[in-house]
Amino acid sequence: MTTAESEASPAVQRPPEHVTAVFEAIREWEAANPESAPSGQGEAILWALGKRDQAPISGRPASGGLPTLAEARAEIDAAERVPREGRVVPADGVISALNWLIGAKDGVPMPGRRSSTGWGHLVGGRGVILRTDAEINRVAELARAGLQGAGEREKAWCSGTVAVCEWLLGHRSKSPVRNTPRPIHGPTGLNLGMEENAAEDVSRQLGRGRQHPPAYGDGVIWTIRWLRGQITVPPMNEQGQPTLSNR
Repeated sequence: MTTAESEASPAVQRPPEHVTAVFEAIREWEAANPESAPSGQGEAILWALGKRDQAPISGRPASGGLPTLAEARAEIDAAERVPREGRVVPADGVISALNWLIGAKDGVPMPGRRSSTGWGHLVGGRGVILRTDAEINRVAELARAGLQGAGEREKAWCSGTVAVCEWLLGHRSKSPVRNTPRPIHGPTGLNLGMEENAAEDVSRQLGRGRQHPPAYGDGVIWTIRWLRGQITVPPMNEQGQPTLSNR
């Protein structure tokens, strides 16, 4: 697909069932917080689905058909230029929703404060994990394949990635770095945060972090951030190579 063809494609790149689940959750939030409704997130989704005649920020009339990727990016640019004066404004919700819809960012665009329990269930994941079991299994398979014939740094990264994936899926009883027992219902956001902090010490070879090579910590960090949707690029590519090899 050429760049021009890509820009002319529909803005919404997410599975319909995920868009529907997120939109319904936004509507529930708006019903519970009428003083903040309609939210920028909800209006952006309605526009991207072709259910609003005008763009939520620029007010541009619909050009016929569904908004394109180029139009969504133009609307994000318009929202970014809205004055904030230190406040959260509806334009912020428009930016987060459109970035999610076009696949630029993976964080679920829910209004209000960040949920301590997470929104993973809306997009096929669970808790704070935004990836499906199938996606996690695929990354684990690629990382195991990457252990074969790789250099020492690559092997360490792959080992860190495998450890996190197996821990999440319940195939490993101890956490990747801290070596603590796996919670009976799976790692929580707090568990992931503590593990990431410990992996930072591994990456920098501080204190007890010397128990693993630096790249092991890097693999753990990248995998956890990918699982939480903080980064869109998986820790392994489809050729079975660690993402670090592409830096």
